[in-house]
Amino acid sequence: MNATNEELKAMYLGSTTAELYADLASCEETIREMLSYGKAWALDSREMRVAEHNSSYIRAEIRRRETGTSEIQPSQVG
Repeated sequence: MNATNEELKAMYLGSTTAELYADLASCEETIREMLSYGKAWALDSREMRVAEHNSSYIRAEIRRRETGTSEIQPSQVG
């Protein structure tokens, strides 16, 4: 993901944090549904790639709102 804090803020300016969490849940549901069809099929699916991409941006915006930065800290990995 390559969006800066300012770009994320602009992208989600009209969305509340609650709406972002709802959108994230929707993306995660799509990902789970696609994976239920089989991993190889899901990874080739455009819908799966779009849901993964969108969820990355939404997670980064939620992180930006909660911590002030969209950067992943070493303590947040693994």
